[in-house]
Amino acid sequence: MKKKIVLAASLVSLGWTLYLTAAVALNVISVAPRVAGGELHSFSGALRFTYGVQAIVVIFQFIFLVQLFKRSGVWSNTSYLLARIFLILSTLSAIVNLASRNPLERWNAIPAFAIAYGYLVLGALNFRPRPKR
Repeated sequence: MKKKIVLAASLVSLGWTLYLTAAVALNVISVAPRVAGGELHSFSGALRFTYGVQAIVVIFQFIFLVQLFKRSGVWSNTSYLLARIFLILSTLSAIVNLASRNPLERWNAIPAFAIAYGYLVLGALNFRPRPKR
């Protein structure tokens, strides 16, 4: 039951992250106060491209978290490595959001911590698969 709640919280948080990243990629100005420091009035092409790539990574994270849930944790060395990388990146994202001068952007730390916690719980990172021989 706990893992279902963690999965739901992580997926909702990823949904919020996808909304923000896709909105920047599509040049939706209404999200400007919540992203990129909150000081931009328009998004450059390079920033939009970067957020577009990030949106694709967030979609992959949706799929990967569901697989971690279905398989009860990591299932290979690659999945173990990916779960660790996403855990670290989500934690760093939360810390960077907390350090922002923009109060609206600081709120983005909550979903980032929820995603990191999801990787910690669903990834079962205390178990490392053994290499096949």
